[in-house]
Amino acid sequence: MKNKDDLFYDLIFGEKEEYTINISDYLEELYKYDRFIDEVKTILKKSKVSIIKERLDLSENGPIWILKVKK
Repeated sequence: MKNKDDLFYDLIFGEKEEYTINISDYLEELYKYDRFIDEVKTILKKSKVSIIKERLDLSENGPIWILKVKK
């Protein structure tokens, strides 16, 4: 299980603009992926990071969230 704080730091302060996030890496209970997405969006909004484009792919490997952000 990966640390969500590391993800938040990378989304806010990292140099990349495009991210592919496998939500199953951060959650044990995959059916709560919508809460995870809401939490990330709230933190990004408070940090003045905008989501320009997003897509959610539900696959065998878990929910994959593809983001493009503007910092």
